Amino acid sequence: MAGFRNTVVGSYPRPEKLEDTMKRPVMTQEEVDDYIKWAAKDQAELGLDTITDGEGYRENMYYFYQKRIDGITFKDMPKVSFGTAGFGIECPRVIGELKNPRFDIARNWKIARDAAPAGVDVKLTVTGPHVLYRFSVNEREDLYPDAQALCRAWANVLRDEIAEAIALGCEHVQFDEPMWTESPEESVWAAEILAELIESLPKKVRIGLHVCGGNPRRKRVYFTKYTDIVDAFKAVPVDELLLEHCTLSYNMLELFDQWDFKGDLAIGVIDQRSDDLETVEEIRQRLKPALDYFPADRLILTSECGFGHVPIDVTHAKLKRLVEASKVL
Repeated sequence: MAGFRNTVVGSYPRPEKLEDTMKRPVMTQEEVDDYIKWAAKDQAELGLDTITDGEGYRENMYYFYQKRIDGITFKDMPKVSFGTAGFGIECPRVIGELKNPRFDIARNWKIARDAAPAGVDVKLTVTGPHVLYRFSVNEREDLYPDAQALCRAWANVLRDEIAEAIALGCEHVQFDEPMWTESPEESVWAAEILAELIESLPKKVRIGLHVCGGNPRRKRVYFTKYTDIVDAFKAVPVDELLLEHCTLSYNMLELFDQWDFKGDLAIGVIDQRSDDLETVEEIRQRLKPALDYFPADRLILTSECGFGHVPIDVTHAKLKRLVEASKVL
């Protein structure tokens, strides 16, 4: 097979410029539907092999879920700091049992699937339970006595809607767990809870896992090396890893010296934090070391993280270059 496969990590911009991409305005249902149809077609027209519903209708990757479930309040939110790079955000409070989820992620996936050409893979991207727990302030320790209990509660409320998407025909689910690098001491049990969720799904589908150093407003804010959380990676049954690579200060491929991973690697050869457009030759050089670890048919070209915070013109240019490189390399 000539060339490489390509994919997006997940998030895609809204077409209009936003004041703050970490706190996107809430959309009406009609606006959500229109955005998803636009995002699916826009990604497919760029030539991408695998796309998402865009995620741009989500206020951010955790507020979206927290706003659509019982037991969470956005009143009197404390500002919580994460990592060592000065990132902080107001976090909603857990004031009751997490129940009655209204995420509609299955419905949204189906809209994207129907809008995309038949030959394009549409994956369901889901914020992982560890992220949702980290950005929820637990005020009900009588219900959730420790961090693992709250994380598992989030996993439980995600399950049914993921299963619904699978019932609608979804064959590819990706979990995003960037907070493993923010709190590496929690990564193994967080991975075990994610594994429980994956193994409880009603049928075998392709499972992807994205772990990064965070990307709020296009900044990396967590700096744990992948090799420092190798035991967490080993604990999760995944078919595809989506990892940062091209701007890391270390060689992330050393992870695979410690772990005989049998799946596919979607490797970050595009830097979505910079407006500078990569050349095909730069992408070739970024990809080259991975060929010492993986055959070409197990490598997928992607960006280091999502494009949700990136202007649409920069997004288009970088993804077009990604597609071009995937075809000619």
